[in-house]
Amino acid sequence: MINENQNTSYMDKKQKNDIQRLKQLQSIKSEILVDRVLQKQDRLRYFYLNEIALDQIKIEQKIVVREKDLSLLKRLEPQINAEGLIEPLTVEDLGNNQFLLLAGQHRYHVLRELGIEKAPAKIYLDLEPGERLTLGYMSNEARKDPPAGRRYGSLNDQFNEIKTKLQQELKRPPSEFEIITDMYMARNLNNKEKLQKLKTKEILVGILLDNIKDNPDSLVNKFKFISDAQVPKTKIVNLVEKFKLKQGNLEFPLLTSKNAFYGLTHLIRTTPVSNEEMKLDRDYRHLELQNVTAFLDLLITSHIKPWMESGNSTNIDASMNLCKRHIFETLCKLIANRLRDRDFDITSKDGKKAPLYTNKKILWKQLFEDIEYFFNPDFLNNPIISQERSLSHLWDRCEYYVITRPGRLPGF
Repeated sequence: MINENQNTSYMDKKQKNDIQRLKQLQSIKSEILVDRVLQKQDRLRYFYLNEIALDQIKIEQKIVVREKDLSLLKRLEPQINAEGLIEPLTVEDLGNNQFLLLAGQHRYHVLRELGIEKAPAKIYLDLEPGERLTLGYMSNEARKDPPAGRRYGSLNDQFNEIKTKLQQELKRPPSEFEIITDMYMARNLNNKEKLQKLKTKEILVGILLDNIKDNPDSLVNKFKFISDAQVPKTKIVNLVEKFKLKQGNLEFPLLTSKNAFYGLTHLIRTTPVSNEEMKLDRDYRHLELQNVTAFLDLLITSHIKPWMESGNSTNIDASMNLCKRHIFETLCKLIANRLRDRDFDITSKDGKKAPLYTNKKILWKQLFEDIEYFFNPDFLNNPIISQERSLSHLWDRCEYYVITRPGRLPGF
């Protein structure tokens, strides 16, 4: 709440007055939030999150822009029927429990075909005509398979929006299970009491990656180690050369969010924390984040940073190869197995292992010493390692040359 005695800005006062006015709409049943993406100097835009009846939504073709695509409807129907609504509809509240669809007409039509009566929606308020078109366009562009890093950032934003809303409604901190249930659930026609959910793994790993990338104290952030999409080698070499000439900071955006995702799923918990676990003080997400950060920081300081600073082509190739999807995933698997050898064998509810979801201290230096032969540039650059795309073959080779017969490097 803004204190009127403080020197509040024009926009602060406008926000307070706008929210008081907008709360008079009878359809608003949750907290009103400010859209930071579309905010202008003299204009605030507001939205709230709620489940609305599809019968209350109207469609104007000039707003949704695209014609109905029957092939897209056929692809979406089995997905929504099995997993629920992946992304909320985007609508504008017109008052009197009537809503204008801004984005999501294909999702809307599939839900109607499945007999689903209500759907979660991001509901905007008091939009100007041009803003309706902008929001529809932005939503459609965002659904064209953006780079994983940007998609994960969006998931993190949605997660925090829902978390804020639920905290207001429940008068207590919501659990991950409650937040994700509210984010990506829809009632299934065949069993209306059962809620079908999306890929919670993507949400949870995405949130963790976004938190690491945005942490100003992490080396991942300092060196821009995790990138949204693949960065060409020429650009990376150019960054190193500029650093050596003292014309810029040392940055090496080598590991993509997508590759980090596949590797870290071997180390972190990919099922939501429940209410019961929170009550028992077994929510270790903050410790898991610290553990992943420590792992990546040590990887950077012990190997990646010295290799990149050297400017040596062999070392740069080794850095890039280590960050390839299958090789980084194999590294994470090696770490996971070494942790289990030290009794970090925690099982999540779905039976999957989550060795970094723990309140026990991890001796990272010893773990890296256990697999020191993995970090040999000649090993990482060898074609049977760097060019292998079969994860099972790569795992067998790395386990043999790093753990079973350490130091017996292949064909040098």
